[in-house]
Amino acid sequence: MKYIRTFRRFLCTTNLRVYHQVIWTRCFHTSPFSITTPCTNVAEFIMKDFGRFSNKTALIDGKTGKNISYSELENDVIRYADFFRRVGMRSGDVVCICGSNTIEFAHVFLAATGIGATVTIANGQLTSRELLDQITISKAKFVFATDDTFRKCQEALQMTNYSKNVFRIDHGKLSTMLSYSTHVDSSAFLNYDVSDDDVALVPFSSGTTGLPKGVELSHGNLTAQLSQIRHPSVLPLTPEDDRVITMLPMVHIAGLVIGLLNPLAQGATVVILPKFAPEDFLKAVEKYKGTFSLLAPPVVNFLATDPMVDKYDLSSLRDPYSGASTLGKELTEKMVQRLKLDGIRQGYGMSETSPVVMTDPPGYKQYGSIGRPIPATTTKLVDPNSGNDITKPGEHGEIWVKGPQVMKGYLGQSQSTQDVITSDGWFKTGDIGYFDKDGNYFVVDRIKDVIKYKGYQIAPAYLENILMSHPSVREAAVIGEPVGVYGEVPRAYVIPSSPVSEETLINYVNKQVAPYRRLRGGVVFTTEIPKSPSGKILRRLIRPQQT
Repeated sequence: MKYIRTFRRFLCTTNLRVYHQVIWTRCFHTSPFSITTPCTNVAEFIMKDFGRFSNKTALIDGKTGKNISYSELENDVIRYADFFRRVGMRSGDVVCICGSNTIEFAHVFLAATGIGATVTIANGQLTSRELLDQITISKAKFVFATDDTFRKCQEALQMTNYSKNVFRIDHGKLSTMLSYSTHVDSSAFLNYDVSDDDVALVPFSSGTTGLPKGVELSHGNLTAQLSQIRHPSVLPLTPEDDRVITMLPMVHIAGLVIGLLNPLAQGATVVILPKFAPEDFLKAVEKYKGTFSLLAPPVVNFLATDPMVDKYDLSSLRDPYSGASTLGKELTEKMVQRLKLDGIRQGYGMSETSPVVMTDPPGYKQYGSIGRPIPATTTKLVDPNSGNDITKPGEHGEIWVKGPQVMKGYLGQSQSTQDVITSDGWFKTGDIGYFDKDGNYFVVDRIKDVIKYKGYQIAPAYLENILMSHPSVREAAVIGEPVGVYGEVPRAYVIPSSPVSEETLINYVNKQVAPYRRLRGGVVFTTEIPKSPSGKILRRLIRPQQT
């Protein structure tokens, strides 16, 4: 068996996938760079250099100060994998991780994908009913929860036939159940039968209708994405100098891939905070000399305006990065000047693209732009009405993307997949944008009805279905109300069937949803909700009613 495993490892590291670029045309924009990745499962790709970094600190708990080296992390991952097999986890099984950030996210993800299982990530803010929906759709058999979500996960498991086991993973609780060995074979636990096309990760995207959709990201998607991100034109990190401060939720695709997996694959140190808490973040940057952090727009606003920031030494930060929504020029420049930075870079992507599609080139300072395509990625604009490609700078169209990081599809939803991925591989983002004469892209609107609040996606139809279940509601429509750097909050327009108060409806919805989905924009009572002849809500015609 040892020789078979060694031969498979040889094949896996020598069977390389090379992603070339198409030539730039009047319709397409593409990076001049290609990438090469091994045909391997994502755990091996991330862990292949752990031996070189063995004595270097891999992970630090930003609250307790606990830290582990790369050699300790490798040892722990193999112990976790052995435990997973002993409790019955097999290749193809689905594993759910739910809760706030903890260093054990790395252990569970690497061990599970290493043996061929699939990981789904669940927001800890979900109600037990919403969590049940995700477990049911993904058919997760094992759930790993942090202390703050453990009881909620237990409640969800009582309502499903799929999942049977829930384990606590923070503060070393799971580690106490594992056997310890000082002699480990770093390749022994890996499942080399995993193919590029096998699903490794299933984050959930709200979509625009009904229940959230499971996004199928393969091992090939993730290894390609990690190869793209580490390219010098995107987000390269060095083992010697870089310390990444991660507080964006790792149950979010960006927090997991950019904030955790990417730095581990490059040998950087990752300082993990459970969530963004202003003082904890500032202390962590100062104490650990953080060089990189992924910042949501509200954090940029905090760093630009809050007096607390002046009390801490943040001079080590040199390349912060922002996504989720476009940053305004004035706010961005204010933060850059205050922290004496060379700049802050912005990017663009989504769960369906693993997530990164475009980013500002290093040293580029055209704030407001989402940048240009990353290596092995091609983008274009398409007129959503005519279907024709847009060739002129400044004209608006839907952003389409093609690249190895584009998802396989939506789990169990072939029609939804066909609706967004064309027969020749273009993914329709649903976002409206334009490009300038230099090929820099800008997002201005979206076709999708998704509401984005603090980087989270909220499907209006999800809230509308809850409102419509109230006996006093005849019709309901939900749209996004702009709230500055936080994005948008849901606001409901309701045609009542009997007298009911705004407070009653708000409480009715908010008790059934995660905090980020709450009706923070309130309820407006109306006598008419504009619809198309087919009955589709015309949200764009509702917005003028807000004035």
